[in-house]
Amino acid sequence: MNHDVLAGLPLAPPLKGNPPSPAEPFVPAERRARGKRADESVAALVGSVSAPALRDTVETLAAFHTRHTFSPLIGPAADEVADRLSAAGYADVTRRTWTNAGHSADNVICTKPGTVTDGADIVLCAHYDCRTADLDDAAARAPGADDNASGVAAILEIARLLAPVALARTVRFVAFSGEEQGLWGSTAYAAALSASGAGACRVVNLDMVGRPPADGTVTVERDLGNAVPGNDAASLAFGAVMAQAAADHTTLPVRLGPIYASDYMPFEARGDVTIGAYEGDGNPHYHQTSDAPATLDYEYLADVTRFTLATVLAEALDATG
Repeated sequence: MNHDVLAGLPLAPPLKGNPPSPAEPFVPAERRARGKRADESVAALVGSVSAPALRDTVETLAAFHTRHTFSPLIGPAADEVADRLSAAGYADVTRRTWTNAGHSADNVICTKPGTVTDGADIVLCAHYDCRTADLDDAAARAPGADDNASGVAAILEIARLLAPVALARTVRFVAFSGEEQGLWGSTAYAAALSASGAGACRVVNLDMVGRPPADGTVTVERDLGNAVPGNDAASLAFGAVMAQAAADHTTLPVRLGPIYASDYMPFEARGDVTIGAYEGDGNPHYHQTSDAPATLDYEYLADVTRFTLATVLAEALDATG
């Protein structure tokens, strides 16, 4: 996660520990079933999330000496992400190169086509690059386990589970580089979507979701103002779906907070409906060499993966929205 000021975005996000507004507790509604068969199908998929598989991905990514965007290891890290998506059975896995300030790296994009061609695509995203306290040090040891191998692991696990499932809506699984330098990869991808004439998407971003705060909560982030206020209401409704999914499928206490300082911001600026999941501030290993796999709670990460999967299914199985 990048809590530094991001030049060029319509709204500069705040520094770490100072979100635009405080998170508030979420009070879940009574669970609403979609029908016995659909409900059982979703529950079965959600129940198949594997904490050991999540740990394997985190450990593999953290084993790179660094995944700094300017390091020569950023390419092999992208290879690892792309190879895992291909191994899950996806044919449409591509790498798209962006260039910014004389630097280039790749985003990894995997597309799972839906059966319905109209309506919003779902973009499930996380950044795979990482850093230490010195942003310019591309050689220092930087495991980046929580920030953000945790989010990438969740996306890869969801992609694996959804591979054989027919969905109404197209889902794009996207891993960005350049997040720590100022959302470079996600900004390039959002611009490419606009240039291609793509309509508004529904974006779910996972950034630092592997180490629970002291109170054990998870924060569901929603769009509260920012560059395009007209997409706020839809974001609040989408965030409510995610928060309710957490209540339905996990025992995690949920807080509701704002989107800020991560890869959903360029999408919000183009009018997309954006939400995210975030563990909340308080990780002492943030941007440190000590952000290692052993510091994560893999059952917590599995729970975040479970409710994110349920959120995607709530949207992707529905062809009416």
